[in-house]
Amino acid sequence: MARLLDLHIHPSLKMYYLPYLRASFHAHTYTGPIWNPLSFRSQYKNLKSGPVKVMVCAHYVIERDMVKNSIKPWGRAISWLFAPSFFRKLHRADPYKTVTEMMNLLERAEKNTNRWVRKGGKRLKMVKNFGEINHLADDEIGLIHAIEGSHALGYGPEKGQDLEAFWRQTENRLDRLADRGVCMITLAHFCNNMFGPQTEATETIPKIEDGKVVAGYDDLMVKFHGANWHWDDPGHLAERFTRKLLELGIVVDVSHLQEHARWRVYDLCKEANRPVVATHVGLKHFFNHEYNMSDAEILKIRELDGVVGLILSRRLLTPPVRRHFKDGGGIPELIENMKYIRDLTGDVEVVGIGTDLDGLTHPFSDCYNPSMLDNIVEAMRKDFSEDEIDRIFYRNSERLLRLGWGRRS
Repeated sequence: MARLLDLHIHPSLKMYYLPYLRASFHAHTYTGPIWNPLSFRSQYKNLKSGPVKVMVCAHYVIERDMVKNSIKPWGRAISWLFAPSFFRKLHRADPYKTVTEMMNLLERAEKNTNRWVRKGGKRLKMVKNFGEINHLADDEIGLIHAIEGSHALGYGPEKGQDLEAFWRQTENRLDRLADRGVCMITLAHFCNNMFGPQTEATETIPKIEDGKVVAGYDDLMVKFHGANWHWDDPGHLAERFTRKLLELGIVVDVSHLQEHARWRVYDLCKEANRPVVATHVGLKHFFNHEYNMSDAEILKIRELDGVVGLILSRRLLTPPVRRHFKDGGGIPELIENMKYIRDLTGDVEVVGIGTDLDGLTHPFSDCYNPSMLDNIVEAMRKDFSEDEIDRIFYRNSERLLRLGWGRRS
């Protein structure tokens, strides 16, 4: 039976921000093939019938700058009109307090979900260190804390606080997060932060112009912007932050990070003898987007014993124009990405899966919730051995956590 260590999934995002979801995986909401931000795809009924064994649960705090500047003015106006208290909460929320609440919520959800699991059904179990992964029972699904976006540590020095005081605060918070079992932090995300320059995050889609299909921004509702600062900017703390993560044994995720900064992270990981991960990305070979991984990066991550987690979204696996002339199925293209990496590196040791389900990802029409992940396994059997499938789905990511997660004695 296949097993999956999902490097990037977002149950707490939906539980925390959608008012009709409680702290439980027992929910009955839309989980179909059409993108819907109000869906909850990682609900228990989908997990119990799928191959998910371990979930790296990425806590994502909606950025203040996204609410203030990235959402188009008409979108902000509608939000203030129909959900003023909710929108005000987003605008004023303290990011560190919010991420702590998300972690608390996930831990409550584990207990609340298990109360209603029938005898013989799969149960959830919080995993606080790598050793606990190998002690999961056959009927248990492990949940691990992770954070997407280092803005969750704070947006920057507060009133009357200088940069060094802010850094001391950040170090203390990182120590507490490591003690609570956070295994991974994604340095950048959609908007500016103090610790990693982000890529342009506005997705590209096919558009019709003068009767021709062209690529264009999907910016009807939101428009993001890449960072305009460099890794070595003295007003930011990218280097110190990353060194601290490596010291604590919190795996560094370079997804959303600009390429020049990714290469600096690779240098630091080599120096610290730690692996690195890009949890939910595509490949530049198929879609030349700044977010995706180049051939040279794939080889470097392989050298570092890291993992490239392929995302379950055609918006990053496939160029927009090609998408226009294909149906919404993504499994064949996902497998083409896997085969390309194997041909490039000579093996599958660097390949992993980060579904990004329950994030803002547009899912495959042929695999849109965890119960359907076996569809990928069945399709892979034509080109991959059972050993290779288990490495891609599980063992490569297990190795990443074994080598990268936890303080060294």
